[in-house]
Amino acid sequence: MKRASHANTADIFQEDAKHEEPAEHLLKLNALLDETIIPYEVNEGQIESWVNALETVGEMAGPIYWLLRIRLHEAALLCAGNYVDNCEFSAAGDLLVNPREIQVHSKDARPPARKWVRKWRHGRLSDQFRENGHSRKHTIESFKNEYRLEITRPPLLPYLLGSLKDSGRISGAYLAHADRRMRRITDALGFLTSWQIFGAADLHRRTLRATPETRSFIASHLCRFDNRIFLQAGSAVHRMANDPACTCDLLVPIR
Repeated sequence: MKRASHANTADIFQEDAKHEEPAEHLLKLNALLDETIIPYEVNEGQIESWVNALETVGEMAGPIYWLLRIRLHEAALLCAGNYVDNCEFSAAGDLLVNPREIQVHSKDARPPARKWVRKWRHGRLSDQFRENGHSRKHTIESFKNEYRLEITRPPLLPYLLGSLKDSGRISGAYLAHADRRMRRITDALGFLTSWQIFGAADLHRRTLRATPETRSFIASHLCRFDNRIFLQAGSAVHRMANDPACTCDLLVPIR
């Protein structure tokens, strides 16, 4: 499968599902992850496509399925950490806190949401629903009375981590690692904004002018994630494909 097809992974897997066994789909997805240079060749949309491809197979209880969910969570963590380290704060926020979809429902089925309307992901409700001649304050007050919001697709990182925690199949050590990395991302975001660094050029200038000690201090507050666990989970998938009796310390042993 060519890398140019990443964004359409879910569609491809759904078509292949008519002809292949679920195990074959899992191994194909693992191979696709192996050949992708993460985090540099991925974004939120591609990772979401892989999640959809995995979920197309079904919520299987098998260890390979859960190892792939770990790999996808690691891919999202690596991507978010790379965004923060390069001061792409909006893209990092999308993965971490910004819901992928919020539906706006009309309480009395009136326009603009006879059934529902998708909220703009970036931008204010007052801009999306403001009518000509109405103030922003009037728009917000009217919106509170006439519409309700429903998060239908939460942010990708909390969604993936929540599924791992709820599964009962993931080791406590990995979940603790995942929580630490999530905190590292938010701490790095807070550090950079508190230093009034709002873009990669700001960070480059500040680092260039800094003493060696200050450069080390800045680096220590960035994410700088490694892909060790992403690779470990992929290797475990290969081993289990050849020998289902193999174990991996990322998973809770099956008794």
